[in-house]
Amino acid sequence: MKCEIFVKEHLPSIRAVLSNYLINYGMTQQETADRLYLSQAAVALYKKQVRGKKVKELEEKPEVKKRLEELAGILLSKSLMEDELDKEYCGLCRLILGQ
Repeated sequence: MKCEIFVKEHLPSIRAVLSNYLINYGMTQQETADRLYLSQAAVALYKKQVRGKKVKELEEKPEVKKRLEELAGILLSKSLMEDELDKEYCGLCRLILGQ
């Protein structure tokens, strides 16, 4: 049940934050999409803030913000396998939902 809550309520905001970090550091929308296993169109929607309505809520949590910055740094330097990225999302879920 917590996974469902995370995917519906928090994952879009995490993707929005990561997308913005990567784009602000010089990646194109397509490069960002490739790193996050998303479509370029999805990244464009995150950039326009059409998706990911809880960005401010995430950024108000220092430990979550720090981890997102660390993950963005990793993604800037290398691509993660999709299962590795999923594990990172699971770690963020535990931080956010307090598991």
